[in-house]
Parts: sequence; C-alpha cells; structure tokens
Amino acid sequence: MKLTNDVPSDWKELQDKVAKYFNEAGYEALTPYSIETVRGMVELDVFVKAQNELAQTIACECKFWSTPIPQEKIHAFRTVLIDSGVSKGYIISKNGFQSGAYATAEKTNVELLSWDEFVEMIEVKWLEYKTKKLKKISKPLWVYTDILDIPAEKLTEEQKEEYKKTLFYHQGTMIYASQGITEEVIRNYSEEYGIDLTSYEEFVNHIENNIGASVAYYEELFKEVDIPDWKFQF
Repeated sequence: MKLTNDVPSDWKELQDKVAKYFNEAGYEALTPYSIETVRGMVELDVFVKAQNELAQTIACECKFWSTPIPQEKIHAFRTVLIDSGVSKGYIISKNGFQSGAYATAEKTNVELLSWDEFVEMIEVKWLEYKTKKLKKISKPLWVYTDILDIPAEKLTEEQKEEYKKTLFYHQGTMIYASQGITEEVIRNYSEEYGIDLTSYEEFVNHIENNIGASVAYYEELFKEVDIPDWKFQF
C-alpha cells in the first residue's frame, strides 16, 4: 500500500505537495522560501527545517518538466547548497533525469528523485508522525468511553441511554486510532465501515474525521458535566 495515490498536476502542485508531506511527517517546510547565499538571495521551491537529524536543513527543487533534467541543473543546485550552507538537497522531477545528472549527483549531498521515489522516501517518517497524532487526538475518547472515568451519575436517564447506545461505535474509532497505521488495520477498518481505502493517507483522513465527529458528539453530550481537564492530557 502506498502513502498516497495523489499525483501533482502542475509545477505549483508539485512543490506544494512536497512541502505538505514534509510538514505532515513532522518537519517544518516552507514554500517558496528565499535564502541568503554568498552570491545574494536565492528562492528555493521548498525549504525544510529538520531538527534532531544529521541534515538539519533541506532544500528541494521541484521540476515539472516534460523532459528529463540535465546535469547542468544539478551543478547549479549544488552551488546553491554550498553557498547557503544547506545540509541536504533533493531534486524532485516529473520526468526523470539525464544519465549525466546521476553521475553529477553521485557522492554529493544531492539526491535525485521522481515523485513516487519522494513519496516512498518520506513514508516512514510520515507514518510515525501520523501514528502519534492519531493517538493524541483520540485521547479524549479514552476518557469519554470509559464509564469509570466519567461522572455518569450526573447525566439524565435519557442521556445515559444515549451514551450506552453509541458507546460501541465510538470505542471502535478509538481502538482503530490506537493500533497504528498498517495494511492489516486498514483492511479491517475498511471491512467494518464498508469503504474502500487504498492508501495510508485515505485511512488517516477518514479516521481523523471520525475522531473529530466522536469528540464533538461527546463534548455536546457532556457540556453540562464537569470533567477535569487533566484527564484529557496526552
């Protein structure tokens, strides 16, 4: 299963989506971004701050060209990296690279990637970050769906009945959110909800919406009931 089925349709989408997936993987990505070099200011397609990694700054050139990228563009990009002090560079191309480009990038801090290769490269970090996020945003459901953790005695009889009737559904959302993002989890989730999910991104988007709806439901149900804030801390 792939991270996403999304494919950029123009140059703007290419650089926006590169920044998007870096951000969703826990980095800080900006597009476009002007950076100072020894030769003056240069605009990068995407600039990424990567804390706690060997390459703490990353520059991306996004090429939505109809032809393969020649080696001259790799030389120019390497010069920008050297003159700016950026640690790592990626050139992401719609239609690949000329053979000389690969030779030019070899043994340098520049990597040449297709869109699919970029998605594959960012996938591990994206899954790690999204897994943590799902656990964090579903934390309120662990409180709301635990009959021993909520002041049920303060609910009206009608509210108690409503709570019992919907408990199983919202517990299911909570459990799936805590299991991690794997193909098996997505397959089981798809079967239970009767939907066809073909990427990790589709699963995350769907379950995030379900979590939001479940939390909103309980916030309304318990709006007149005082539950200590510390119980919801992640």
